[in-house]
Amino acid sequence: MSRYLPEPTKISKPFWDSCNAGAMQIQRCADCGTYAFYPVFICPECASRQLEWTPVSGRGSIHTYTVAAQSVFEGVEGPVVVALVELEEGAMMTTNIKTDDPYGVHIGMAVKLAYEPISEDITLPVFEVAS
Repeated sequence: MSRYLPEPTKISKPFWDSCNAGAMQIQRCADCGTYAFYPVFICPECASRQLEWTPVSGRGSIHTYTVAAQSVFEGVEGPVVVALVELEEGAMMTTNIKTDDPYGVHIGMAVKLAYEPISEDITLPVFEVAS
């Protein structure tokens, strides 16, 4: 099975464009300051429509995770770490953790943003263990 590629939409295109540029941005509410991920039309905290695309630090920590012994996608070697990362800014993001020691990953572990180009148009944000 080949890997599924995200299909950018009107609301998510700025996110994917920022990842392709190697400078991830997510939405931040101009009224209450809440960071939102995945892209939304309305702030999940205060219901404002004043959302701005804002660069993020690229730092975070593992909120929870699982290790898949192998991947079902062609060209993706296992084991694969799938995690929910809490960005330093507070938003949560489902992603992969790239590491040589998947069974050494733990909740609370510091991670940093990296990028994985998977097509000409799509670059995935992934995380690595922070040194």
